[in-house]
Amino acid sequence: MNDNGKIATEILMVLITIVTTSAIIFLLIQAGTITVKEGGEDVSLLNANFVPLGREGRLVIKDFNFCNYIDENNNCLGGGEDFLIGGDIHFQFVVESTTFNGQIMLVKNYRIKGPDGQVLLEVDEKNNFNYDLQSEESKELVTFKDYFFAGEDLPEGEYVLDLIITNPLLDKKTTLSKNFLLGEDDWIIYEEDVEEYIELE
Repeated sequence: MNDNGKIATEILMVLITIVTTSAIIFLLIQAGTITVKEGGEDVSLLNANFVPLGREGRLVIKDFNFCNYIDENNNCLGGGEDFLIGGDIHFQFVVESTTFNGQIMLVKNYRIKGPDGQVLLEVDEKNNFNYDLQSEESKELVTFKDYFFAGEDLPEGEYVLDLIITNPLLDKKTTLSKNFLLGEDDWIIYEEDVEEYIELE
């Protein structure tokens, strides 16, 4: 038998094996011996949201300040890192973010950790867009302000505010940690009435 005949015989044997195996599997499926898992939901490739790796862009938290109060014009009144237990603690910061296709989208989350490192408060707004805007600029500066209440049952000590900003369009996240002190009101200054004495001649 020549080489061409051998090759043809081998091809024929492979085809017979494939057909026989397929027939046996089909019969086992029909008999219920083998079960086939149903496919998942059909997804249109046109509706898929592809996020390319390494998407270019910049996301930075800048100009963070603790404040005693923030007015309507975003002016930070008071400030520092020392606060009284039982009061409101305001904070303000600016986010610099690159726009993507003429849009900017930012999500703000933060957590507060006590002196022992335990998380006392966690604000998770991952499904809420705190800032969503169309822009013609290549980057935007966005000012945020917020506050939280320092409960009267909190111990004195050093606390940590972890601020997390996410831009889902750029697939980027940045974090900033700031320390602040909580203490009792041991140094209240009382203003006394000042009386004016008029000396009569």
